[in-house]
Amino acid sequence: MKAKNQVKTAVVLVLTFILAAGSFASEADKSAGQKVKIFDGKSKVVVVNGYSTSFQWPRMLQEKLDRYTEGKRIITVRPATKGGTPIAKWLDIESGKPSKAWLDILRPKLQEPKDTPVIVLAQQSLQWAFGQRTAGIRSADDKERIKAGADALEKYVKLLKEDGADLVFVAMHIYKHPMEPEIGNERYALAELIKRKIPGVQAGPDVWEPTKKLYPQAFAGDGVHPNTQGAELMAQKWFETLLKYDGLEVPKTSSGPARRPGESTTAYTVRIARRRGEGEHLRKVPGAASIFRNIEYVPDGHERQKLDLYLPKTDSSLSQARRPGESTAAYTARLARARAASKAKPLPVVIWIHGGAWKGGSKDRCRATRFLQKGYAVASINYRLSQHAIFPAQIEDCKAAMRWLRANAKKYGLDPKRFGVWGSSAGGHLVALLGTTGDVKEFDKGQNLDFSSRVQAVCDFFGPTDFTKMSSFPTKMDHDSADSPESKLIGGAVQENKEKARRANPITYVTKDDPPFLIVHGDKDPLVPLNQSEILYEALKKAKVKAKFHTVKGGGHGFKDPKVDIMVDDFFDRHLKGKKSK
Repeated sequence: MKAKNQVKTAVVLVLTFILAAGSFASEADKSAGQKVKIFDGKSKVVVVNGYSTSFQWPRMLQEKLDRYTEGKRIITVRPATKGGTPIAKWLDIESGKPSKAWLDILRPKLQEPKDTPVIVLAQQSLQWAFGQRTAGIRSADDKERIKAGADALEKYVKLLKEDGADLVFVAMHIYKHPMEPEIGNERYALAELIKRKIPGVQAGPDVWEPTKKLYPQAFAGDGVHPNTQGAELMAQKWFETLLKYDGLEVPKTSSGPARRPGESTTAYTVRIARRRGEGEHLRKVPGAASIFRNIEYVPDGHERQKLDLYLPKTDSSLSQARRPGESTAAYTARLARARAASKAKPLPVVIWIHGGAWKGGSKDRCRATRFLQKGYAVASINYRLSQHAIFPAQIEDCKAAMRWLRANAKKYGLDPKRFGVWGSSAGGHLVALLGTTGDVKEFDKGQNLDFSSRVQAVCDFFGPTDFTKMSSFPTKMDHDSADSPESKLIGGAVQENKEKARRANPITYVTKDDPPFLIVHGDKDPLVPLNQSEILYEALKKAKVKAKFHTVKGGGHGFKDPKVDIMVDDFFDRHLKGKKSK
């Protein structure tokens, strides 16, 4: 009997151990980050820390992620750096305690996202970890320093996880003369760290070898860096690392996504063909002599703070295509010389601002390019959407674009005194705001503040103008709902945030010195009610501003009407070229 009880006890202990081990394994898997799926369509925050974050690759990575998710900002990249700061400046190597830079810069980035997984991409360095800047690991036989380096990295990654990181990838910085090969061999320390199998810690990409292979000149001297090319390579390698972690196929090019899980060959082929067709549309622009795409009107700003600029074929001397291998700077300089030699007059500019309920849309579909054939320069701008930042970010971006165009007017042959803006729906709202806030300085933020953001003509197609009165007119949308585009824009339900709505309303700022307006609206618009254009028109008339209001009979939220096209042409010709009305 005693023997039976002993056997039973042993069985229970074994089962208990197995269950405990299973429970432990489950917890280990969880803390190992295996439950963190990067590309599951849910919001993630990627924090980039360490060396090389100042060389643009986090911004380039964001662009790649946005393209992969077809323009949706699902994964947000946030650099956390202090110049070229190595690991020894983020924490005390001996104690593992965080430094002031960690507490002030890194910790807030890790802890700010609530209920959102945080993934850290560490592009790190062991400089000063061994006392001196150039003291490093000499070879694979340098066991003592390899262990010391791995210990330092372990303290670093554990501190990251304690402060909120769900998943950490570690790669080593690009090293070159005179610190190579001593510090370059710190990759041995990283390999040792990964062998320790710390939950939730993965090896990042090797960017050192491919960079050295592609850009050997960057390693010839300490004062040389691969800059943009090297940053692009780093962004691509990190992008591939994130995809491979989820077991996803890496696209053959960075221009589009790979096949989606479960997507048929036919569906994939159709989707890629559609994207290529859109690309062809972007390349072929009738009347364009020169096209400059994705110009940052806010340097190192948000991905959306970019514009496209189209210059017309004014004469043969200005219709020169870019030469093979010619940089943008050299090309624009050559065009500027050609303009000066031809004594060409500066060009009037029509600037298109897209719609999309302030939460979508793109500068790529520019309705104003037909003006190129009439001798206008054309610009098309993107701006931060409501999911990126609430109002007044959108009008601040539009004004920043106007100032950038003026600051660079001479370079591109633009006339800073002849800027006309045109937009529809949300874009109509923003062009109307540009027109009525020419004298409102609070929305002028950032660069080129010595230049004006005023415009000389406004063409508003069915833009909202008084958010508080949108639901007083029949539409298919509850504009007062907290989920309405207008509420999302201002950061709260319209009727509960009337002061915020008032600040976003173009009619708030109408004064007698506003530029001429052309307002066009369909009387059957199911989304933006007709009263919005009527309200603006009445306010402009009362202020004695030149304004014309045209109602498209039977027109919805958008319309094709040749008469309206002629009206728009005539409006800009009259106010930007001084031509008489037809």
